[in-house]
This record gives sequence, structure tokens and C-alpha cells, in this order.
Amino acid sequence: MSDRAFKGSAKAASADAKIAIRQLSKSYDLGHDQVKALETFDLSIHDGEFVCFLGPSGCGKTTLLRMLAGLETPSQGEIVVRRQTQDRPLTSMIFQETSIFPWMRVRDNVAFGLRIRGVPRLEQQTAVQHFLDLCGLGQFADAYPHQLSGGMKQRVSVARAFANDPEILLMDEPFAALDEQTKITLQQELLRLWNETRKTVVFITHSIDEALVLADRVIVMSGRPGRPIADIAVTFPRPRLVHELKAEPEFGRQWHQIWSLLGSQPQALPEKVK
Repeated sequence: MSDRAFKGSAKAASADAKIAIRQLSKSYDLGHDQVKALETFDLSIHDGEFVCFLGPSGCGKTTLLRMLAGLETPSQGEIVVRRQTQDRPLTSMIFQETSIFPWMRVRDNVAFGLRIRGVPRLEQQTAVQHFLDLCGLGQFADAYPHQLSGGMKQRVSVARAFANDPEILLMDEPFAALDEQTKITLQQELLRLWNETRKTVVFITHSIDEALVLADRVIVMSGRPGRPIADIAVTFPRPRLVHELKAEPEFGRQWHQIWSLLGSQPQALPEKVK
């Protein structure tokens, strides 16, 4: 077992935390000014948890995800990630925008991470076919991305991430650009995949509905500079059916609780820092 840490030691992590975030701050130099995206951010996420982050635009949600992926470093504080094995990637990230390779067939896109890691061909083929079937892509295995709808392209992104078998999945509003019917279908498929694998998932969304449907915990963030202002346990039993869950009185109660928290936070002016 090994730890990945940024700007700090592993001692600050909770003993059973998969991800420990301690006194994390992130600032951007915009020339004549500095913008604080995150400030004194503290949080622990446990192995196998599905955690959704909600907050006003500009509160640092994507910045946090990029630091978890190792794409950016904190200005202060630390992120400690407890790694279980060196044989699998630590993280895979799914973006809002389509990020699959347009020159590759669907099956080759899904196999990409496995091939880069040198996984034996037969093992690649088995894993790829498994996740193609789970994501409803079996008959599109030989299609190119330009032949697919937006929803189908995001299915390919999800299948590729799961096939690569990371310890942690980082998802940045992956369904935000999709129509409502497609979004609900993919939420249900993601729940099914997560129920099978029980990976640690950090999921960014602007949708209260989506957070309550998917998550074990919903972290509500303040306006910029972002920090957690509420950590809400979502206790609906799993497996979950989206259409049934939304009819539950408790769903409505938690929805209004989160809405009230978000409504108390100022909206940041649009800019690159999210």
C-alpha cells in the first residue's frame, strides 16, 4: 500500500480514509489580482463511497477534481490518497465534454487504458466486451464516434473508465449536456455499474436531483472561495430506480434542504476558475 500526497505528509489522513483533504487552498494569479478558488478545505472520503459535490458556479468544484487527478497542485494544504495496489491506475477522469478519440472505433476507445498499461490482449478483450455490454454498446463496438449520439459517446467514456479499473473515478458533470431522458438512462446505467464494482467515485454536478439519485453523500460547497458547508448523508437503499426514488417524500425533503443551502450562497461571476 502506498500514498500519493501533495504538499504535506500522510500523517494528517484519517486512518480509514481513501482520500483525505486537509486545510486545502488553491489560488490563481490573474496578473493584477489573485483569485482564491478554494480555501481551508477539509474532507475525508472513504473507500467505495459515491460522493457528489454541489455548489455555485465558480466555487472550485472542477479545481478540486483536477487536484485529485494530479493535474494541478494545491497552493496550501494537502491531499492524501491511500493507494491499494500499483497494478491498477489510481484515478480515471470523465469530463463533461466528449473526450474519446474520433479516429478510433468504440472497442479501441474502451480498450485504450488497458492497452497503454500493457494488459494482455485476451484480458483486454474480455474486459472491453464486459463493459461494452453493460453500457449497451455491444452492437456499436465497431462504430466510430462520429456515428454516435452525444449520449452514446458518453457511454463510451464511462465504459472506458470502468474498463481501465481505476481505484477512484473522477466525474466532472459527465451528463450535463445531455437531454433529460438520456441523462436519466445514463444515471441508471452508472448506478448499475457502481453497484457491480463499488469504486470510490467523486462526482461533480449542478443538479440536486442527480446528486440525490447517485450519491452516498452530498457535499454542498460555499461560494468562492469554496469550502464544504454541509455534508448530507443520502440513505435511500440500493439498488436505486430513478423514477421510484423521486416519488419518495424524503427525496423532496432533502432536495429542499440542499436548495436552501445553495440559495444562501452568492453566485460567482463567470470566468475560467470553476
